[in-house]
Amino acid sequence: MEMQSQNLVSHILSPDNSELGFQPQFLEAFNTSNQKVAILASNEFEGFSKNGGIGTYYTTLSQKLAAEGWYVILLLCHSHENFQGRSQLPNLHHIFSTGEVEKVLNLQPIHQGILSKCQEDSISQCFDGESFCCLFFTQAIVATFPEAVVYVEFPAIWGLGYRTIQAKKSGVIGNSCLIGVTDHGGFEWLREANSRYTVDYPKWFWQAYHYEQYSYDSADLSCFPSYFLKSKVESYGWKTAHAVHLPYFIPILNLSADVGTKHSGNNLPLKTHVLCPNASPSEGLKISDILTTQLDRKQIPLVFFGRLEERKGLCTFVEALQLLNPDIAEKIYILFLGKIIKLESTVLEGLDSQQYIDGALKGKFYYHILPDLSSLEAINLVSQSPTPIVCLCSLQENFPNTALEMGQLAVSLVVSDTGGFQETLNLISRTDGVRWFEPGDVHSLAGTISEAISACPETPIAPDRTLLEQVNQKLLNQKLEYMSEAFIKSAPKDPQNPRVTIGVTCFPDTIKVLDCLESLAGQTYQNLEVIVLYKTPIGESIPEAIALAKEQFPTYQFVEFDVNKSLGMAYNCLVELATGEYFLHFAGDRIALPMMVEKFVTAACESDAVAVVCPDMKLDKDLEVINSNDGSLLKLLEFNQSQDLCALFAVELLREFRYSEVRDLLALNWHILAAAIATGKEIAYYPYPLYLSDSHSAFVIDPAKIPKERYYLRQYLSQIEASRWTQRQLNLLLTCVEQLWQSETQKQSQMWQLEQDRNRYQALASQSQAWMQTALETQDELDSLQSQLQQAQAEIESLKTEQQQVQKPITTR
Repeated sequence: MEMQSQNLVSHILSPDNSELGFQPQFLEAFNTSNQKVAILASNEFEGFSKNGGIGTYYTTLSQKLAAEGWYVILLLCHSHENFQGRSQLPNLHHIFSTGEVEKVLNLQPIHQGILSKCQEDSISQCFDGESFCCLFFTQAIVATFPEAVVYVEFPAIWGLGYRTIQAKKSGVIGNSCLIGVTDHGGFEWLREANSRYTVDYPKWFWQAYHYEQYSYDSADLSCFPSYFLKSKVESYGWKTAHAVHLPYFIPILNLSADVGTKHSGNNLPLKTHVLCPNASPSEGLKISDILTTQLDRKQIPLVFFGRLEERKGLCTFVEALQLLNPDIAEKIYILFLGKIIKLESTVLEGLDSQQYIDGALKGKFYYHILPDLSSLEAINLVSQSPTPIVCLCSLQENFPNTALEMGQLAVSLVVSDTGGFQETLNLISRTDGVRWFEPGDVHSLAGTISEAISACPETPIAPDRTLLEQVNQKLLNQKLEYMSEAFIKSAPKDPQNPRVTIGVTCFPDTIKVLDCLESLAGQTYQNLEVIVLYKTPIGESIPEAIALAKEQFPTYQFVEFDVNKSLGMAYNCLVELATGEYFLHFAGDRIALPMMVEKFVTAACESDAVAVVCPDMKLDKDLEVINSNDGSLLKLLEFNQSQDLCALFAVELLREFRYSEVRDLLALNWHILAAAIATGKEIAYYPYPLYLSDSHSAFVIDPAKIPKERYYLRQYLSQIEASRWTQRQLNLLLTCVEQLWQSETQKQSQMWQLEQDRNRYQALASQSQAWMQTALETQDELDSLQSQLQQAQAEIESLKTEQQQVQKPITTR
């Protein structure tokens, strides 16, 4: 064990302790001569998910990039499938899942320590765990293709690119790698669009909001597909000035000739029911046959096309149907083509979409729900149906593939007049046979459906395929141009060598200061000044460790500090003495890794940051990562940290936000970081630990004192003028208050309900007890009567026996 510990220490101190690569058996599969590599990281991709949207976007993007000579690798997130790099899908050279990271990559102890930290709770596992796996795969792929340019694209949703973007901005990933993020609509918008005004797990949503916004704000290339979606995220406080408008590629349809062949005949309408087919061609043909052979030819198919949820306008559609004239209702047969899900709106919470539809329409309309069709099967079904009217009813839309797909069919369209639909149909120049209604207005929708039915049958003019191909080529050229511009912008910067002041506080314990100072003497970065602040107890001589340190490190400055002053005063004193451009406070019982300052400075210069932070780690028998510093102010305000932060700050920032001088506070650097976040300062997050902390440090925060630290953190932030806060942080704080209030209200309601149930059960128990007592008494009476009856029967039997014995002699005579 001792030898293992020594090896671990040697590994941690080595400069390549965070390098990554693939295990040897997987390296052979890569064609490393490729000069252009694209990594598409997503939890949706056609072939793994039936619904369109993000999956369709990435499928089309892979086709376009592969056609341009890119070596395309899919990283399937939130998946534990064991692909091992093998791909049977066209345009994808390799597929990996984040769940196989430990089987495929050569993870080092630091990586394993980070993943172990991410497993501590479900929120960290869901967000940080996935994000770190994406970073590890990206590092390994960049290392495998050292001569190539690498383009990585993430969706904004889930914040999957969070740690990879931080690593790029802090210099961990080189400039040959470009990171893009496309916003398809995140959880912040989905919550609004689905009318989900109460949430059960606010902390989960806070994490999602922060990860998604940071990823979009900080990527090398941020794209929005529609101006409608851009305006939405702006209202949440996202930065959009750097983002570029780039609509989705058009998924040009190649419809199957043999699917959905029309049948004739006078057949009765289908009964109301749900089909759950598999996604195979044979099942698609079966479904199409059922619909076309059983559908009355006089009825008009009215199709709701999209996921069966509030955001897609399900409730608007169902309510509008009930406003239709009965004569019109008899003419239609309703098809719901979309996935059945649990509804999220406050009013309908607890119902799924099928239950909602059945409750509203059963017995009133002929309708059919097809929840498990793949996107292509659903499109084929619509294209082969007789004169269908397709309804696209979303309350809000990003840039929906449904409009790009349905707009290519010669079918009548009833469409919600929201930005996303306007922009998609304009892109493909589809105007014929399109009728618009006011989003969310059931009367407007009912009237528009009536107009479409009155005009039926009609055969609108669909867009020309040549036009669609020209649009796609223009979009591809635009994307490649944006990528080229982003690569140029991320070119290496001129080397910088700013002076760094390290302020070491070694009180109250000076025993470990020699090891600490020795680790600073071994730094690879040379433009340093070190100031050591120490206290001498009243009536005592200078501590022995300090006397030795003065001899061993004569270039360091040693300053005695008043023993009666607070830690915050000591920190401010160090800042005043600093001559460097940057300042790094370092506790006297910590050990710096050899490249700590160099990595900090590189991160600061690469991202023009006024603050650089990194995870903390400690080493007992095993390596343990203490925190990962994700930069969420809401998470920071919860404050449950065991030690103060070690960070590189610009001296001008520390003079703008001085340390709190309240006595007995230890978490002082957390205050500075919180102030930087609140006011929108540029912060770099180095993803790997750069120093070792002591588990038994005198600077460890007593759990009993955490409430005090939390209070003064909030108090420190409250002193910052409101005008200096960013819109984003104010938005998040108000969201936090709203959701916490809802949680408290829900909790009080649940407690009240539990109290009512308890009282009712007690009353029932009391009543049951009385009934039981009565039953026992009745049973006693019955037992007594039964005993008397048995006794009487015995006496009768005895009398009968005596009478028989008396009569025998008489009979004999």
